[in-house]
Amino acid sequence: MRVDTADVFFIPAYSIVVLFGICGNSLVIHVVRTKRSMHSTMNFLLVNLAIADLLTLVWCMPGVLLSYTTHPSGQAGSFLCKFITTHSIAGIGMIVSGLTLTLISVERYKALVHAMERPSRLNKGNVIYAIVGIWIFAIAYVIPLFVFMTYDEEGKRCLTMWPASSTNGKAYWVLLAVIVTASFITMFVCYFSIIKGLYFTNTICGSNANAAGEADAVVKKRIVKMLLIVTAVFVLCFFPYAIATATDLPQESEVYKISYFLVYCSSTLNPITYPVGSANYRAAFREVFYTFKLC
Repeated sequence: MRVDTADVFFIPAYSIVVLFGICGNSLVIHVVRTKRSMHSTMNFLLVNLAIADLLTLVWCMPGVLLSYTTHPSGQAGSFLCKFITTHSIAGIGMIVSGLTLTLISVERYKALVHAMERPSRLNKGNVIYAIVGIWIFAIAYVIPLFVFMTYDEEGKRCLTMWPASSTNGKAYWVLLAVIVTASFITMFVCYFSIIKGLYFTNTICGSNANAAGEADAVVKKRIVKMLLIVTAVFVLCFFPYAIATATDLPQESEVYKISYFLVYCSSTLNPITYPVGSANYRAAFREVFYTFKLC
């Protein structure tokens, strides 16, 4: 396959993104696992996000490198289409990331806007069920691609051979569009309500006039700011790819390649935002770096 000028940039760019992303997300998992002070519902959800990002990044490079070679045919070609070429396994990580960020926004909304309704909130004991449920749904949703994806000998490309009629394929992608749209709307509504209560109506932490209450408000604002940045990065990086896919842009076009590259960038940028809004993450990361320096 021909490698053009843009590809000379994308190949090393992907390598850098994957390397830094694997290191950063592994660091998040390490500090939460080893520090009991970091064992909170929110941090467990962020670890789930880090695991999903790792899955996305690890399965990124094989598909990228394969796209610049002559694709095998026959059974080997169909196998690669199912698991490597079309990034289906990375797609599981992307779905988990999106649903985890949606769950985080709902959980922050309940914790700040409806703080008194504790029975309906997640805690360290039951958050595992929500995480397992997200993974089961993501895997189940992608299974049809593993089953029906094959290599088209005539077209020399990967093709999803849906049974019965082509409407099955349309329904599959329409469902994905509905899920993505619902997730974006949910995140927008939750964070809009939180920002309104924190900065405009003062219904969140507004009644705490003492120093402790003001300090608590500052901490909550920083956490919300961090989560907003993480969510905004995911949406901004994913949205161009969604548009490129919806408009059926050719995969060989530079616009499509840039939009696809941005999707993987979001998986790398997440760990960078955590120290910005969390003193606990800053201290934990600093301690790990100091330990490595001593070694």
